[in-house]
Amino acid sequence: MKEDRLIYLLESVLGKSGSARGGEEALFHCPNCNHHKKKLTLNKQTQWFHCWVCNFKGRRASQILKFIKAPYTAFEQLKEIDKLYNFKEAPTETKKDELQLPEGFIPLLTGKGLTRDKAYRYLQSRGLTAQDVIKYNIGYIEEGKLANFIIIPSYDRNGGLNYWVGRSFDPNAFHKHKLPPTSKDIIGFDMLVNFDIPIIICEGAFDAIAVKRNAVPLFGKRISKSLYKELVRGKVKQIYLALDQDAINDSLKYAKELMSYGKEIFLLELEDKDPSDIGFEQMTYILQNAKPLTFQGLMEKKILYQ
Repeated sequence: MKEDRLIYLLESVLGKSGSARGGEEALFHCPNCNHHKKKLTLNKQTQWFHCWVCNFKGRRASQILKFIKAPYTAFEQLKEIDKLYNFKEAPTETKKDELQLPEGFIPLLTGKGLTRDKAYRYLQSRGLTAQDVIKYNIGYIEEGKLANFIIIPSYDRNGGLNYWVGRSFDPNAFHKHKLPPTSKDIIGFDMLVNFDIPIIICEGAFDAIAVKRNAVPLFGKRISKSLYKELVRGKVKQIYLALDQDAINDSLKYAKELMSYGKEIFLLELEDKDPSDIGFEQMTYILQNAKPLTFQGLMEKKILYQ
């Protein structure tokens, strides 16, 4: 298979690989940051790669070979392998309808001035740190329809933008929230999520950021089809549902369905608070002390909340 030939070639220059996402991706030591763990993921079908530590990424294995100055023979082997992939478009080609960040988006990390300072103070009031700003590439907008809005992007596993949310930091704003005119059938913060370990599902972007570790925002109250498929067919065994109290019936429905697939479900009842209100330390305590839901417990809760 072409995938096996590709991985064998890369192992010859990067060392032995690991496996992730049910074998869909290969894991390597990153040649850019040389992290001691295998943090460079490469999709075997698309060749898209990304390092979770230093953000070294690209869309073709040839970019890795160029970076490490691989021998000529390696490039010749890759040419033969690429013929089997039958790539139909150039790696740099951008589709016209591809989702874009709002016009005027400025990364907080590079922004300057009074508006930037107000945006950063707002994020600090919500419990976010400078590390969060960098990790999620959070930005803001100074002028236009979304002036004085925080913008939090979401990226798919290949580093492509798949969604964004806007939140006004102007206390007098008429509209506080803004979402893009696109489908929600995505996996929030997919690029930062590992589906081989326990997953925390919450409603909003700020909630997921507050949890910090392996949290997926729904950008609403419903689990998308894409996320549901990943939860069902993925290796993840433990799933924590941290949805609002007004979504308890949805939580119980998802819990029942996922338990039928052999998943261990933890239903977090947060007493009408969001994870972003509770904060990282308290949420960590709640997660560490949560008990798995049993079918008997599920039925009791369904009766209680009818």
